[in-house]
Amino acid sequence: MKKVRDEGDAPDPAVEGVVEPMPENAARDASGPGAAGSRFTQSGPEAASDLVAEAASVAFPSTQEWNAKLIDRAVVAFHARYSVECEQFRSIRARLLSMNSGGAPCVLAITSSVPGEGKSTCTVNLGIVMAEGGEQRTLIVDADLRRASITRMLGLDGQSGLSDLLRGTGSVKQHVYPTPFAKLKVLPAGAACGASQSELLGSARLREVFTELRAAFDYVFVDMPPVSTVADASVLGPRCDAALLVLQMHRTPEPVAQQAVRTLQANKVRV
Repeated sequence: MKKVRDEGDAPDPAVEGVVEPMPENAARDASGPGAAGSRFTQSGPEAASDLVAEAASVAFPSTQEWNAKLIDRAVVAFHARYSVECEQFRSIRARLLSMNSGGAPCVLAITSSVPGEGKSTCTVNLGIVMAEGGEQRTLIVDADLRRASITRMLGLDGQSGLSDLLRGTGSVKQHVYPTPFAKLKVLPAGAACGASQSELLGSARLREVFTELRAAFDYVFVDMPPVSTVADASVLGPRCDAALLVLQMHRTPEPVAQQAVRTLQANKVRV
């Protein structure tokens, strides 16, 4: 498969195969028609009515503009919406929609074999392009509690999020943040929790949270830690419908990638 950064025609990426997004630290100079004049004024979690089992009754507030200076340049779906890189993510979106033709709620884990392969970049961009059509209620979850890359990429440092939710602080609707896209919300990593991160992700509360998310959203993209570094991916993966493994072309050794696939499959995660 071609890299996302290739200048040629964008291929139709295979969801079960290798996806090559821009690495999280390699797209600082991306440019395009973003929201240069926008602002981010949200100071706390959005207020919303209580989540209930019927998704149709879940009401989230209006959109919230982003300050372009706070959004990582790797978020090409925001900064460069008509770029070749962004079209690659739309190709993945088309494949996901085709595979889920029944329209059932889909929770997709996104991970990598080792750090730095671009999984968080992939998660954010895929979430944006999924929501931009205005039909799919989409949530991005920063479940990589140690790195909290998505939280930083979207300028949500210091905000409450998943770790607070797993501790039993408030409900889902109190920790979900709006975006400029009406159908897209973000659940940040939340307060740092040190050595207790694995315990939080392995708690019974996680099952309850995912049940609420399925009721409220059509697509949930969960940014997980790399498979080879901690056991968190093996805990989170089984809670999801499938996992998308992000690999960096010409960098990730094949044996490492194969071991990541075996690890996920051993934990009954569909890759």
